[in-house]
Amino acid sequence: MITRRRGYSLLELVAVISILGIISAIGILRFVPNQVGNIAVQADARTLALDMRQARRRAIATGDNHYLSLVGGSPYTGYTLYRKADGGDVAVDEAHTFGDGVTVTSTGSQIEFNFEGQALSGYQVTLTAPDQTWQVTATISTGAARVQRTAP
Repeated sequence: MITRRRGYSLLELVAVISILGIISAIGILRFVPNQVGNIAVQADARTLALDMRQARRRAIATGDNHYLSLVGGSPYTGYTLYRKADGGDVAVDEAHTFGDGVTVTSTGSQIEFNFEGQALSGYQVTLTAPDQTWQVTATISTGAARVQRTAP
């Protein structure tokens, strides 16, 4: 008597899943390096803008100037938020570092806000990754921080 086979054997399923896994791994390895940098640059730009807003708000709340001090030369590797106090400048937040593959340039090494929330200068920070460029700007009169993608 002849019986018909009604399913796949475990060995056949393992072979197909293994082949799909290898093909997926090859695709991911080609895709990941640029995408990690692109995701990091966007996250760093948004985090920098939020910290600029935080420095502005703290300056208004305390009456003391607050500033972000960029670390490293151009390109910069990170930044720290400081409060200008009579006894000397005090770090009010932990140091932040920019992601791998992100190149950061700026119009100045300090981004400072006064007690009225105004930026002391028109600041522009450019963050670049393999496929994307973002700019974070602060206007003088309002101190507002704006994030904008400038290149595809």
